[in-house]
Amino acid sequence: MKTGYLDQALSIYQNLTRELTFKGLSTKILSTVTSMSIVERASIIIKSGDDFVLKAYQVRTDNDVVFSESNRIAFDDDLPLGILSQIKESKSTVFVDVAKGNQTVSSDLYVKLNSPTYLNFIPLWNDDIIVGFLMLEQFQNLNSTPESIKFLQLLAPQMAILLQNAVALESYKKLSTAAVERKEEVTQKDPEEDNSSINKSDLKVLGDIGQIIATSHTIESMIQTVYQKINKLIDAQTLDIGIYNEEKGLLEFPSSYEDGEKLPFNTCAIKEGNRLATICFNESRIIHINNFDEEIRDIIPSYEVTAPRVGKKVKSIIYVPVIDKNKVIGVMTVQSGLENAYNPSDIYLVRNISSYIAIAIDNINLSKSSKEQEETHSLITKMNEEKLSKAYTTLKSLGEIGQDITSNLSIERISDTAYESLNSLIDAPLFSIGIYNKDRGVIEVSTNIEHGEKLPPKTILLTDNTKLSVQCFKTLKEIIINDVVSEYSTFIPNVKLPYDDVAKMPQSLIYLPLIGKEGTLGFITVQSYKPHAFLESDLNVLRNIAIYIGIALDNALTYEGLEEIVTDRTAELQQQKQEVEANRDEIQQSYKNVQLLSDIGVTLSSSLSVDGVIETVYKNVHSLMDATTFGIGIYKHRKQQIEFRGAMEKGEKLPFFIHEMSDKTKLSSIALIENKDIVISDITTEIYDYIDTNEEIKTIGEMPYSIIYLPLRTKEKLIGVITVQSFEKNSYSELQVNLLKNIAVLSAIAIDNAVSYEKIERQKEELQSTSQKITSSIKYAKQIQSAILPNRTVIRNLLPDSFIFHKPKDIVSGDFFWFHQEGNRTFIATVDCNNNGVPGAMMSIIGTSLFREIVEIQGIVSPDEIIELMNQRISIHLSPKTQEKENAIDISLCVIDKDANVMEFAGANTSLVRIANDKFYFIKGTPVSISSTSDNSTKFKKHTFDLNDDATYYMYTDGYAQQIGGEDKKEYSNDQFLKLLNDNYKSEKSNQRTAIRRAFNDWMENELVQTDDVLVLGFSPKG
Repeated sequence: MKTGYLDQALSIYQNLTRELTFKGLSTKILSTVTSMSIVERASIIIKSGDDFVLKAYQVRTDNDVVFSESNRIAFDDDLPLGILSQIKESKSTVFVDVAKGNQTVSSDLYVKLNSPTYLNFIPLWNDDIIVGFLMLEQFQNLNSTPESIKFLQLLAPQMAILLQNAVALESYKKLSTAAVERKEEVTQKDPEEDNSSINKSDLKVLGDIGQIIATSHTIESMIQTVYQKINKLIDAQTLDIGIYNEEKGLLEFPSSYEDGEKLPFNTCAIKEGNRLATICFNESRIIHINNFDEEIRDIIPSYEVTAPRVGKKVKSIIYVPVIDKNKVIGVMTVQSGLENAYNPSDIYLVRNISSYIAIAIDNINLSKSSKEQEETHSLITKMNEEKLSKAYTTLKSLGEIGQDITSNLSIERISDTAYESLNSLIDAPLFSIGIYNKDRGVIEVSTNIEHGEKLPPKTILLTDNTKLSVQCFKTLKEIIINDVVSEYSTFIPNVKLPYDDVAKMPQSLIYLPLIGKEGTLGFITVQSYKPHAFLESDLNVLRNIAIYIGIALDNALTYEGLEEIVTDRTAELQQQKQEVEANRDEIQQSYKNVQLLSDIGVTLSSSLSVDGVIETVYKNVHSLMDATTFGIGIYKHRKQQIEFRGAMEKGEKLPFFIHEMSDKTKLSSIALIENKDIVISDITTEIYDYIDTNEEIKTIGEMPYSIIYLPLRTKEKLIGVITVQSFEKNSYSELQVNLLKNIAVLSAIAIDNAVSYEKIERQKEELQSTSQKITSSIKYAKQIQSAILPNRTVIRNLLPDSFIFHKPKDIVSGDFFWFHQEGNRTFIATVDCNNNGVPGAMMSIIGTSLFREIVEIQGIVSPDEIIELMNQRISIHLSPKTQEKENAIDISLCVIDKDANVMEFAGANTSLVRIANDKFYFIKGTPVSISSTSDNSTKFKKHTFDLNDDATYYMYTDGYAQQIGGEDKKEYSNDQFLKLLNDNYKSEKSNQRTAIRRAFNDWMENELVQTDDVLVLGFSPKG
């Protein structure tokens, strides 16, 4: 990661912290993700228990962010839940290549429905709490770069804190809103409902009681209010309200009143069966007693007379359950020391008050929960603000640390700087960096620090797989251990701990690979003697420092290599300087020779014929040495011969002659076969060093004394031989031989180029001749195709209010249209054969003949039936060997029936556009192409339209939308094409065609190649 990225990360972090709402924060996060990567869809996923919530997502092609207005748990078509369930506790980014995924990936419903090619999951951790994930999706065969993923990983902890804070704030606001709505519900409750048993004055008091209850803020104040008010209506010597504590299984009576005095707090277990309160609660039952001593055993048969737990003994009792949302949450009782104190209207009154109490209790709990939520939110916000502040400071520190580390070019200084920097951010008693020594095949740990003291360097063998450092280096994986005793075997199975006394061994360990441009450079580790010593934030800091160390090590190793190169090069230059001073004249001559060879090379490179090359080589060689006899032989592989043409002797051309490769008396064949330089200074004494024969050696021309034969080769093949010969002995010096060797290299290349050029010229002439013949044939095929297709005049007669924009990719087209009039029925078809050019044209002929056979001969008039017969007949016309996807045909077919005043449409893998009454309709055909491999039983859907609505229709093939062009060199797209139709449908048809043609040409302005055949047909049936 570039160090400059930290400044950018800090700027983004500051921008994110300004947003307090979830929507604003999500929008900025998704904007950051799409701007910093090539992701095509980015999503924010919040973890809720073991489930996931899709909170927001953005598609690159759409500027708007889509939010989930509720906290609905995601279904398996919302998110790839199968993958998320496996990685929900992952602390590292998870990369999923869908094509290479396991069964979980391939069977995931979301993956099947959306067909992504790559899925990247960046976990959002706030210390040890997983807040959720950023999900990055790619739909093309190109994933986001590792650089962009690392940058987002750097921001992930801060995003996690901010998102957690925003989600908590959102939940608090919803809870506050619920409390307000509940209060309004209480206020609006109508006390006159079912009031047949209560007089109007009592109703008014009851309404007042309900209003007062609604404004109560505590259970105690509510009970006191009820006691004060209810005695205006009935004799409530004792009032008690019990509230169910589900956790303890108790009915709790916080404020009981008797004769105006508050009684002590008391409880009863709901399992107690001999209590009126528990019977009322458990059975949701109203209990009415007018004479306690006589009636109590009707309710509790085993009742034994005892003094009451709290208060005085009473005669008349009413118990009613307090019910909220169909759930019993407590009981209410009024009691009197008089017999027959209560009648049915009193029971009704108490029951009504109990309903107010239920709502009030719920309201008080909501307020209490809201307050607790507010306090929790304030606490979380304060904690997160502290974390964010710390994160900002850490980010800023990391930027400075990155600059410090990467500014060093010494491996030792890099290690020391890394330790000093890390020690200021993380409590790491043990710190080591190991660097891979490629020459020795080991990891050298030169920096090994414990409690601030440097330990002696050590070497780790890469064959020792019992070392965590070796596992980290080889697998390129992070090793994070929080409890060495329980987790060590996860990374090194079947191996005992390296210490007998576990107490002396580090308990928490982190190993991270150091990665450079050319691969793994080594590892870094921090360790502590405490278990669970390192937080997620510590790990993130270490990850970033590891990146900087990797960059710095790359620079240092490069610098060290350059130092060695400079040292070696300096020594070479000094030696060369000495040689130059000692051999200045020779060097000057060599320079002249090099310049001469350069000039010869330039001259040869401009020669494009073999004869021209031979002539140029002869002129230059003749000026450098005695070339009384000169020749270049060209090797002919098929004939196994060496052909000499243009050979010279004493200034005269020798006739064309040949050396057989099998003739071992020829120095030319020996030099070429054995790839040997032959240099002879005296033929009379040296010839038999090369030729093993006692026979007389025949020559062409006079016998020379000094001879040089050099093979001509390129890297790939044999070219021939070059020879210079003199009638004098010892004619050639070592310098001249070296010059000729260099000329031989240049000659081989020039001859190879010339031979290739001559071959290309011959092929070019043949191709031009063949191309002319093919072009003539294609043009004739176009005439045949044009004759088969409907005449434009006939089309205008059949559909006066119409246009056709037909632009073939080649001379002939695979897209064609077909019109036919049968009585008062007009048949219109646009057809897209998947092949272009001649194959497409052949398919168009087959298609046209099938239309005529089915409609004109068989008399089929329904578009769906016509296409179904086409599907059946196509396999008859195409042999099994041609049953490929390229033979598929896409069809749009409309039949205008003026007698029935309707138009019918059916499509095979095509669609129809219909615009009526300023409304745009997109009618999809059956998504199946016609081909020899299609199912013959496929049924095609028919659509019927009334002609009275004066609609405009458009039939088209896919070539227009797929055309590459524009500034970004991308497809025109179906959406843009449909918009073009909608923008121009009110114009005259001729003007519509002009607009479509101009838009197409403008899109192709900087694109020389048309992608596909194009066909667009627009018409109004009533025109």
